[in-house]
Amino acid sequence: MAALSQLVPLSELDPNGAASIRNAAIKQVLAEAAKALNYPEDRLVVRDIRPDIDLDYGTEDWGEKTGATAGAYETMSTGTNVDQRWMCFYGVQVHADHLSCSMLKFNIGGSDRAIWALQPLKLEDGFAGYSPAVMVIPPNAPYTISRYVVYANSGAPIVLKGFCVEPRGKVVSP
Repeated sequence: MAALSQLVPLSELDPNGAASIRNAAIKQVLAEAAKALNYPEDRLVVRDIRPDIDLDYGTEDWGEKTGATAGAYETMSTGTNVDQRWMCFYGVQVHADHLSCSMLKFNIGGSDRAIWALQPLKLEDGFAGYSPAVMVIPPNAPYTISRYVVYANSGAPIVLKGFCVEPRGKVVSP
């Protein structure tokens, strides 16, 4: 059974809390990638997650996926991360009109690493939450990101807040 890691609503963070969580995650994952690849950090790029390519969504929009089975986890994305790419997730935002999913589960490398509860997220925050315990998917690791469907056949636009770290030139060559 996975540990229920904390997903903190935006309004419960200090004014710089979301940025602090994101910046700490970038620093952590950038250092990890530089060490593993034996590259200086300036040869690496930090970029936003692309749902179409990085998570096999089939579109560049996070979109509205409809849950088919109530009372069960359904896969949002599954696969094996590519070589020399680290994916990191530090937060989530759920569309205000749709709370048909109550949890997100991250299975990385064959074990459940975290479950984020979505129901405590607040309307005044735009249903956004951030986790100090970020989820990192290392290169070549199998993963599955699932959502727990409460109401079947209801739209569930869920935006995962995250980034990738990879060598310059793989996708971005600034």
